[in-house]
Amino acid sequence: MKQTRMRIATALLGTLLALPVAAPAQMKPEVALRAAMETETVKGDLKGAIEQYKKIAQGSDRVIAAKALVRMAECYAKLGDAESRKIYERVVREFADQKEAVTTARARLGSAAAKGAGIVVRQVWAPALDTEGAPSPDGRYLSFVDWSTGDLAIRDLTTSENRRLTNKGPWSASEEFALYSSFSPDGKQVAYAWFNAPSQQSWELRIVSAAAGTEVSKPRILYRDGDIDYIQPADWSADGKQILALMRRKDRTHQIAMVSVADGSARILKSFDWRAPMKMSLSPNGRYIAYDFPPKEDSPERDIFVLAADGSRESTVVQHPANDASPVWTPDGKGILFASDRTGAMGAWLTTMDGKAQRPPDLIKADIGRMAPMAFTRSGSLFYGLMIGNINVYIGKLDWATRKLQEPLKSVSEHFTGFNGSPDWSPDGRHLAYFSRRSFLNTPGSTVVCVLTLDTGQEKELRPELAYIGGLRWSPDGQALFLWGTDGKGRKGIFQIDATLGTLTPIVATGEDFRHPLPSPDGRLLYYRSSRAIVRDRETGREEELLPAGRLFINYWTLSRDGSQLALLVSQLESKSTAIYVMPARGGEPRQIIALPDISGQVLDWEPDGRGLVFARARNSELWRISTEGGKPEKLDLTMFNMRLLRLHPDGQRIVFNAGEPKSEVWAMENFLPTLTAIK
Repeated sequence: MKQTRMRIATALLGTLLALPVAAPAQMKPEVALRAAMETETVKGDLKGAIEQYKKIAQGSDRVIAAKALVRMAECYAKLGDAESRKIYERVVREFADQKEAVTTARARLGSAAAKGAGIVVRQVWAPALDTEGAPSPDGRYLSFVDWSTGDLAIRDLTTSENRRLTNKGPWSASEEFALYSSFSPDGKQVAYAWFNAPSQQSWELRIVSAAAGTEVSKPRILYRDGDIDYIQPADWSADGKQILALMRRKDRTHQIAMVSVADGSARILKSFDWRAPMKMSLSPNGRYIAYDFPPKEDSPERDIFVLAADGSRESTVVQHPANDASPVWTPDGKGILFASDRTGAMGAWLTTMDGKAQRPPDLIKADIGRMAPMAFTRSGSLFYGLMIGNINVYIGKLDWATRKLQEPLKSVSEHFTGFNGSPDWSPDGRHLAYFSRRSFLNTPGSTVVCVLTLDTGQEKELRPELAYIGGLRWSPDGQALFLWGTDGKGRKGIFQIDATLGTLTPIVATGEDFRHPLPSPDGRLLYYRSSRAIVRDRETGREEELLPAGRLFINYWTLSRDGSQLALLVSQLESKSTAIYVMPARGGEPRQIIALPDISGQVLDWEPDGRGLVFARARNSELWRISTEGGKPEKLDLTMFNMRLLRLHPDGQRIVFNAGEPKSEVWAMENFLPTLTAIK
């Protein structure tokens, strides 16, 4: 009976959406709005949609009217009509009570003021939970990973509602998660990568229905292979019969493959060594695959290549000393858009294609920021992710007698502000090391290690060939730094970098996601952790497991100055709380010091005398101190949003930490393709 009612309701809605333009005045406002959006996005009839939006905007429902005006302005913008600006101004002027619509209108007005040649840039989602998905072909939905659970989800860009397509349960119940996703050409399915439980250490290519319903659809496992330890869907063929995918084998080599949607069989088109494309895109006619790739083995930069979809031949279509990455085909197949920093800042560029590049690329829009193209919609809107945020390293000085700051906090560097972090003092207190992110690309050389000499202000940059860097810690002799990361061959592990020469040496490169290395005071032992905690004797290479996987979910840890104890910041995800434990450094039962009724960030360090711990509470990061014997914590005079990775100076007074929050947004760029694709 329930299914019958649903079929009737679906049929009724389909009838309503098929009504002529005059119908909105007779419908409920929200139904009329959806009908107009159907005309705009699915039928592609912008002028017809404008007439529908006009009628809706005359209604008494201010929420719906404001939304209709914004959509109408976007239609005018796509047509290159300056009327769009007048409508946005009207929304700001007459609908001040509709904050979402006004925010959108102000953003569009700001974009229009900076646009060139009729280009419109609009914010789609901010802050975005994830930017590794893709828009649906009609531009209404956006796929993403809901990192609160690791489930695949989609966002309705009209209603701003999020809906999960999988339901794996909380992290405490399952450590599986989705990654990367792409809509089928008809918008009815989503392909995505799925990581099975860490005990299995395997990846699968899956497909799930994107249709709305009261229950989550059961996903279909399309491809898995015991010899494949990673798979990433990139694009669908226009007929929906094949999925373009990147695979990594257990020997660390990579392959471009086409996977059949019918039977899951894989056809290998090209094989690589440990290097791999970062993004791939299939041309609308299914004949060509565009991808980015480093031109040389030791090159952090990338060029754009085009491979025939049958694997028979390939050519270089964009070659430049700069970083040229993330290619996506235009909807008509006449061009490839990509991101490049060749002008010194990241911008969007387009090269016209007819089997091969026709001429040097055109700059579409300069200085966009840390952008990563996602995909085009059918109507020609380019969706892209944008990395923003303000993570910087700060130094301060505490008076422990008064529990107050003795002098104002100051930023360590005025250069490359926004993406600096993971600071650590040298053992003699004369130097400060931290990392600085210089590119949105996760490629070797994109992040540097800065070593600042405090008394002279001189700074040296080390460039380890690692794609990811974190957890900097000085060696006890001050000659090197330990860090975790991923090398150019995709191997995760713990590394050592010479503080003078910058040479990189792998310490542990098993592929397990070990993090936060901690050297013992004598340098003989090295502690590191993943889901389990390990101590390694560096002279013999012997490892001991201090805590097995699943014993405690360690978010952060630190070693006492004498090397006798470990302090653990343990996340209890199910109860959304945190606890601080102390345990013997050579193994033993962890002892709880304090339970905190919130999830706290990675702030935990020992006082120099080992009698107390400094920690932060919650994301507003109030700094506190507590005795290692427990008791009542004391609040210190320092609060900064999202404080992380705090380290006390050897003198016990100065402190250093990074604070701020990386954020992602999704934007759309429109009204730029018709002019370019008309070029003969």
